[in-house]
Amino acid sequence: MKSSDAATVPAVPAVSHATFGAALSLLAVVAGVAMDVLAKTAAITAAPSQIALLRWSYCLLLLVPLLIVTRVKPGSPWRRIHLWRALLNIAATFCLYVGLATLPLSVVAAVFYVEPLAAMILASYFLREHLGWWRWLGVAIALVGILMMTGMGDLRLDPMILVPMAGAIAWGSMQVITRAAGRSDNVLALMFWLAIATTIGMAPVAALQWAPLTARDHLLMLGVAGLGTLYSLLALQTLKLAPVRVLATISFLSLPVAFLAGYLFFGEHLTWLAGFGGAGVLGGVALALRPGRKAPAPAREPLAPRDDLPRRQG
Repeated sequence: MKSSDAATVPAVPAVSHATFGAALSLLAVVAGVAMDVLAKTAAITAAPSQIALLRWSYCLLLLVPLLIVTRVKPGSPWRRIHLWRALLNIAATFCLYVGLATLPLSVVAAVFYVEPLAAMILASYFLREHLGWWRWLGVAIALVGILMMTGMGDLRLDPMILVPMAGAIAWGSMQVITRAAGRSDNVLALMFWLAIATTIGMAPVAALQWAPLTARDHLLMLGVAGLGTLYSLLALQTLKLAPVRVLATISFLSLPVAFLAGYLFFGEHLTWLAGFGGAGVLGGVALALRPGRKAPAPAREPLAPRDDLPRRQG
């Protein structure tokens, strides 16, 4: 082949960080739903605080060997990012448990979808991430679809709704903090200190509600911890590669994926309203992730004609 012919071969475009981050975020959604399926299959009759404590305790058992094998140094635990992430994670978890104890599950699930919306709003303000009108429209369509899937037509203004809403905002804030201050941090190190802080914070609450578990329950909880750790690692890596809106919008897919998993594994039937809602979620996410238009390159100023060039005097 001649050199002139080789020059005409188009180069294969490299995968952008945002595209790779979107793929990781989609895998995180699958891992999160798989974790929920395994936990439902386990049918553990334990307090939510006990399950959360075991989830993060077993997470530590998985992270320590990974840190040793990869030779990652966790660094200092006294950095502000570890403190804020831990406080927000504990607060969000507590709000989730209070909401589950006082409100219907479908209502809590729908309210917690304020999390990606809060993350996008906070990222647009603090991180200056641009959100076009089509992305706001996509988020609105996805939210309407979620309301249709959870059947919140008869929702009344219960003040307790503010509790899970506060938890959703806390988790959304944690995403923004991770994106802003944790880009240069190792993902395993961020997970390690979060697991330690959450375990310490949840231990007193779990001790008051502790119930005996069988060996099978602990084995299943280890699987839940493994899938939860995979979900967190994928989500953190997404935040390091792509804007917050990528993880925020793709997380909307977890609800229709969960409905599908319920149908396949537990025989839960979907209504037509839920089906239309799922289609709305998919369409809204696709619209919110639509790439924006690139600004046109500035036009070059024309060269001055030769008659205008200065002449040599002679």
